[in-house]
Amino acid sequence: MRLTTALVCFGGVLGAQQGPVIQTETREVLVDAIVTGKNGAYVRDLKASDFRIWEDNKEQTIKSFALESAEAATQPRSLVLFFDETSMEPRDQVAVRQAAASFIDAGTGPNRRMAVVTFDGSARIAQSFTDNAGRLKDALNQARFHGLAASAADNDRSHDPSRVEEDRAVGRVNGATLANNLGARNMIRSLTELGRSLGVLPGRKIVILFAGKLPSSADPRAEVREAVDAANKSGVAFYPVDVRPVFDQTDPGAATPQMGGPTYGARGGGVGRGPQGDSDNIGAPVPDSGSSSQQPLFALANGTGGFVVRDTTDLLGGLQSVGQEQDQYYALTYVAPESKEETCHSLRVKVDRKGTKVRSRTSYCTAKPLDLLAGTTAASELEKRAGSTETGGIAASIRLPYFYISPNVARVNLAMEIPAEALQFQNQKGKEHGEMDLLGVASAPDGSVGARFSDAVKFDLTPADIAKLKEKPLHYEKEFKIAPGKYRFTMAFSSGGQSFGKVEAPLDVEPRKEGELGVSGLVLSKEAHPAADLGLGLGVGVGVSGFNDRTPLVAQGMQVIPSGSSQFLASEPAFFYFEVYDANPASVSAQVRILDRKTGAVKWESAAVKVSAPQQGGNLPVNTLGPGAYQLEVTAMGPGKRVTSSTDFEVK
Repeated sequence: MRLTTALVCFGGVLGAQQGPVIQTETREVLVDAIVTGKNGAYVRDLKASDFRIWEDNKEQTIKSFALESAEAATQPRSLVLFFDETSMEPRDQVAVRQAAASFIDAGTGPNRRMAVVTFDGSARIAQSFTDNAGRLKDALNQARFHGLAASAADNDRSHDPSRVEEDRAVGRVNGATLANNLGARNMIRSLTELGRSLGVLPGRKIVILFAGKLPSSADPRAEVREAVDAANKSGVAFYPVDVRPVFDQTDPGAATPQMGGPTYGARGGGVGRGPQGDSDNIGAPVPDSGSSSQQPLFALANGTGGFVVRDTTDLLGGLQSVGQEQDQYYALTYVAPESKEETCHSLRVKVDRKGTKVRSRTSYCTAKPLDLLAGTTAASELEKRAGSTETGGIAASIRLPYFYISPNVARVNLAMEIPAEALQFQNQKGKEHGEMDLLGVASAPDGSVGARFSDAVKFDLTPADIAKLKEKPLHYEKEFKIAPGKYRFTMAFSSGGQSFGKVEAPLDVEPRKEGELGVSGLVLSKEAHPAADLGLGLGVGVGVSGFNDRTPLVAQGMQVIPSGSSQFLASEPAFFYFEVYDANPASVSAQVRILDRKTGAVKWESAAVKVSAPQQGGNLPVNTLGPGAYQLEVTAMGPGKRVTSSTDFEVK
């Protein structure tokens, strides 16, 4: 197996050099802004000086600025077609299918991926991300699209405000109405989960929501706010499509929301089929499309920088307007002021050019690092064991590759392999329940703590699942941030309060200056998957705390899974991954060598390869090396500068 080139990703010019104090977050906020002129055409000639950004009504300094376009795209564009089957009438489904199929034909291609998700009470991934139009249309045709049940449509009294008030007055709630209300809220909750899962993908993501009549007696304000917050954290914009006929959307008797009814406080604008918006229209009443039931659609769009498609006489035209927005936005960043964890902040963007309108997300929220065992007996016990001389009875292996976020902050992608036999199970309510508690501490030579986290992994499995689980070691991953320096990392873990293990390893994060050539730590891997599988988790599968929140390692369309072991069999696949950082990546070359660890002899080496492409990939040729101990060495070379990163591995 020939080694082609290392897996490489580039960062741009990094932030200003700061003091040696680790920050819990980089505080850099990304805001995507779409700007149109009076005729609705996209404005593409703006400069950074044309934009102004306010956070909580305080103007901020724009740090970086770029126009994202199809010509400059280096990352795949990701778009999800989300069909709310529970709200669409059968009469509307034919036109929706036809428009979506035509949109798929026109909208897929190189660097343009779509996925299909359906909701029939729960979300289902009909087709994960692909640029294959045939597969997407097959998934579209296989969707059930059963629409509203006749009984629910006939019995729903929510369209008549007087009857709703009558029901409330006498304490009577129609069963079908209750089911519809719950279904609407569950649909929006599914959008929240989708928004969170899409955060692992790069760039601005689009979710097109196809929906019919939502029950007006439902009040999903809390769910809508949560969905908007999740989308804004992940760089997701919602573009709802009201699939009802135009005459159903424009009932003049219900066009204005009733006083005292639900309001959402989102930005106004975006009520037609194409891009609209108003940078100064913050907190205006949400425009409606026939009744107050549709307010959630406008709140989802306005809160995330999208718009609502309403013209069902030209559904394809509306979808094409959405598709254009994948390549027509400005990416602005600023450094947010200090704020408490888990707080939300309003955003406002304005363009200093007459006759223009801008749409962007209206808020962002800071995150709090999880410390799941904080204050518990389990944490205290693990703290004692981590600081003792005990080695524990469970063997494990660990690797700690790191990647620079800024010159003084690194992200460590911890990977660990634990024998499956270490997990203890107890029968609870017909299921075998198992838990593993973990505590990680990075200690500096002076005794100070550079990073600390705790975690709890829980399993509820059948005996058959347990047997399958024990076929290979438990794989655990965790991501944490740390300042450059030399540390001793200790991981203590236990299951069932009885079995205990501890593993230690050095963690040396090299310092680097702003704009300086740098190389990350090296990831070793035995597993890689198509990157198209990313971003559509929707809570499916065995949940490992923190597992879906880590940053994926993606190159050449493949996601590399870090291994917690440095040992390979000659017969198994082997990969490696690293990142190079420089102010001018096009001037950088990289060379890969494999050395015999005992003699220092070069066993394999590549030529110096230009690494101007953002992502390249290759394999670790363990099948040609023979059993032994080796060192993998990667050297990045720029004008007058060389930086090397290395790691040890073995072939059995």
